[in-house]
Amino acid sequence: MRKQIKLGIFLFLYSILLAQNHHAIANETDRYMLIPGGDAVGIHIETEGLIVVDTYGVETTSGEKFPARDAGLVKGDVITKINNNVVTEIEEYKDCLSNNDGKITLTVKRADETIELNIEGCENTDGELTTGIYLRNKIAGIGTLTYVDPQSKKYGALGHEIIEQSTNRLVEIRNGKILSSNVTSVRKARDNEPGEKVAEINFNATHGNIIKNNEYGIYGQLSTDYFTDKNMMPIAYQDEIKLGKATILTVINGRNIEEFEIEIVEVNLQATQEIKGIKYVVTDERLVSTTGGIVQGMSGSPIVQDGKIIGAVTHVLVHDSTLGYGVFIEWMLKESEIAYRDDVNHSRLVFQPAA
Repeated sequence: MRKQIKLGIFLFLYSILLAQNHHAIANETDRYMLIPGGDAVGIHIETEGLIVVDTYGVETTSGEKFPARDAGLVKGDVITKINNNVVTEIEEYKDCLSNNDGKITLTVKRADETIELNIEGCENTDGELTTGIYLRNKIAGIGTLTYVDPQSKKYGALGHEIIEQSTNRLVEIRNGKILSSNVTSVRKARDNEPGEKVAEINFNATHGNIIKNNEYGIYGQLSTDYFTDKNMMPIAYQDEIKLGKATILTVINGRNIEEFEIEIVEVNLQATQEIKGIKYVVTDERLVSTTGGIVQGMSGSPIVQDGKIIGAVTHVLVHDSTLGYGVFIEWMLKESEIAYRDDVNHSRLVFQPAA
């Protein structure tokens, strides 16, 4: 009888240990898999409304006039309606001005406020009716793809927001798409001068939409398989990231994705979303000699450690382009609304409340 009890206890304990061991193995193998990025992508955005880039003085036969400025328009305003009609194209603005004898009412978004302004145009010395305003409604550039979700084809890229450079305001997207891009050269970063990738964008090769632009990057869904022909990689949770060696995936020539070494020097665990979770130094001699470090257009490059995607390149220090920051991959997946983490199978709790 005692032997049976002992054997029963042994089998019970063994089953617990086996289950724990299986759970630990599950934590290491049953993780969310992504298609890694690194691809250079073209970005084309049509903005929500017309962005006021600046105002200027109009030379008329009776002297210089400032219709836009005098009406109260300022740099960074977004014109959403003219005479209560939605406006999306600059030509629509010109047509409305002409069809209403130069007198129109603008609905303007300024930060979180919406206001109405009356503006009256004037003729310049060439006889053209104008209001002395520079407008923009389209933005194009390049960035780097971070990941593609193999199940939904959702993607994340860039790792930070797209800002309209002349106004320094977040771009609100009416229609956006990602395109094929070919890196033709790199302008090397120097002290206090950020470098940049120079690339050709194929505006006829659309591979997906852009539906979100915020401080964690741009997000949307692919419509082709152009970026998906790669082996998948598991993600790493932020508490698994270690100081030491890692790599970034990026393109510095053509469409060829290459792997470059970095050294992670600081990891800041975050209970809530923040941008600068990973701090690193570029140690790859070839990358430093070619680009000077991290340059514009590399934002979004996936950061990989121990075969797992841990984050994406976001910001770089202007005075030292070899020193940069990365955002945790977890935060980007949240922005994609991807249920990347199964808390039943992944028992590690990063942030425990104090006992």
